[in-house]
Order: sequence, then structure tokens, then C-alpha cells
Amino acid sequence: MTQMIGRALRGQKAGGTEKAYVVSFIDEWENKINWVNPKKLDGRGGEFNEKDILSSNRIARLISIDMIEEFARIMDDSIDTTGVEELQFLKRVPLGIYRFSILEPSEGYEPKPTNYDVLLYDDTEEAYDNFVHDLKILFQSIDLQDREILTEAELQYLLQTAKQIYFPNYQTLLGYRDEDVKNILRFYAQNENEQIPDFLAFSERRKCDLSIVARHIYDNSLGGRAKSDYIDSLWNDRNSFWQVLFNDEKLYFWKQLDIETLKIEGLYPNAVVSIPTVIPDTVPIEKLTLYEIKERDIVEYRKIKNAVFAKHTDAKGFITCAISKVKTQMRKDFQIDHIKPMSEGGLTTIDNLQLLTRKAHIEKTRIENTRR
Repeated sequence: MTQMIGRALRGQKAGGTEKAYVVSFIDEWENKINWVNPKKLDGRGGEFNEKDILSSNRIARLISIDMIEEFARIMDDSIDTTGVEELQFLKRVPLGIYRFSILEPSEGYEPKPTNYDVLLYDDTEEAYDNFVHDLKILFQSIDLQDREILTEAELQYLLQTAKQIYFPNYQTLLGYRDEDVKNILRFYAQNENEQIPDFLAFSERRKCDLSIVARHIYDNSLGGRAKSDYIDSLWNDRNSFWQVLFNDEKLYFWKQLDIETLKIEGLYPNAVVSIPTVIPDTVPIEKLTLYEIKERDIVEYRKIKNAVFAKHTDAKGFITCAISKVKTQMRKDFQIDHIKPMSEGGLTTIDNLQLLTRKAHIEKTRIENTRR
């Protein structure tokens, strides 16, 4: 059915007609056509406008599903979640997600596309970023022989290789799942054009730092009715993400806020509690460290990182170390380094950033420390 519609909607440049009429007659079909609202049409060449499909609210909704599972575990007294609770709250809010579709077997004649999401946290973003950019190299170790479906043995081999290279400490990584890595591998195998999953940044993440709310309550000695009114004002604020992030479960919001307050009061001895640092938007981004840029604007951070890698990558895909001149196609072998250190007035700009192998970076740091 969809193939027939596609032929009918072929434009004039593809040998079709100026106008086409599609009339839908639906009887008792098991799988109805998922028609798109005409208002979503872009109007330029018949392309769809997806700008509003995954807004920050939509991304936050996807993230909230995973976070609600975590909060449910925290509220279950039979499970020790102290380690998770002691983490800085913002580190438990994903930076964004990989969203992609895999063709899965179905009862019909055609495979059915199924959407998958992989959440990226502060301590897994770099590992996943290196992993997806090195997929071509990983797949060179197996021969698919024009197949799009990995055998179970191939999938397990690639999974174990990826865990060893990119996720060696996967047991301690927040949110790591074998299934996520396997799904990315399956997605890549099905794409002949070597496409990697799209990354959707949660650009409003820094507005979701519950430790700041807890600090305000603690510093202002809010209790009783004053605390309740303040929390209600936050929860009902339409410009905030609290209801979205906590999936409209106010109880979880309160519970997590209590945990953040208890941290400040010293009842979590292993938790690192500090006054949250909020970098004003008026500070030029080039005066921030890469980590600070990552915290402020994950989109800008990944843009800078990709530009630096592109600058040091040749036409054959080999990346070159700026000091040792060592070449490899593995992205995970390199670190971004400031040519002129920020301590000496260097800025975080493309022309002041270079790629070094981890060994070269350690040696450069050692020499700089000796000079000081």
C-alpha cells in the first residue's frame, strides 16, 4: 500500500504528475496507514517539517520514562540505591538520546520499523560518541556478505568487543545496558550508507538541577507551609520541566527533593555536596572549558568536538595526532587538547584546539607541569 502511494506521489522531476489524489478506504485492516497531518507538511518540495516533532518537552518525556523507573527503585526499601542517590542530581539527568529505527520481523509480509531510544548520561556520552563513530572499524572484523541481519554469534562478538574497548567499566556506568549497544549494532548493520544514530540533545537539561531547588529551601530555612507553597509554585510553573521530567508524579518529585536536601544536611556522608555553579549566559562560550560548554550547551559541545575531529581527519578516515603524528581510524584513541592552555589565556576555539593520542596528552601534561 505505501509503495503504491509513493508511486502516485512521485513529483514531476521524477516523471510523475503535477497533482495526485490519494483516497483512503479503510475496512478491517490490522495495520492501518499512519497518515501525517497535512499541517506538518513543509511546503518545499513536499518534504516533511520535523522541527517540532521532538521538542525539548518531547525529549524530556522520553527521558522521564527511564527516570521514573529509577525513582521507583529509590522508593523501594528492599533495594539499596544509596550509590545512585549520592550522585549529583544533574548527572542522573541524560544529556540527550540516540533515537533510531530498526526493521523487526512481523506477522505480515514486510518487516515492521520499530523505534529505539538510548539515553546518554554525563559519564557515558563520550564512550557512546566514540563507539558510534568507530562502528565502521568494528564491522570490518566481520563479513556480512550483503546481509542486513546479524547472526546471534556476530552480535555477541561485536557486543563483547565494544564493551571491552568502549565500556570497560560498564558495571559502574549509569544507565548502561547491553541491549542498547546491541540495538545500535543492529541498526548500523541494516544501513548500507554507514549511517549512525541521530543524537537528540536535551538542551534544557540545566534547568532541571534539583540540587539548586534544595539549596534554596535549605538556605532560606523554608519549612511547613512556606516550603509546600514554594514547591507547588515550581511544580505548577508551565515554563519548568518538573512535571514533564517526573512524568506528572508529584510524589517522586517530593521524594527526590527530600533526598537532595538530606545531602546538604550531611546525611549522605559519601555524597559530594557543593554549591551549584551556574555559569551566566553572558560569559562568552570560548572562555569556558570543554566540560563547562558540555554542561551549558551539549549541542555546541558536540559541534566543537566534531569540528576538531574533522580538522584532523584525512580523506581516508585516518585521524592524526598533532604532536606524535600517529595515525589511526579509532576515535576513542584521541583527546581534545588546548594548544595554548587556558591558564595562559588560551580560548576554547577551533583554531586553539588539537587532537592528541592519550599517550601524547599525558606526556604534554607532564612537561607543562614540570615547567611550572
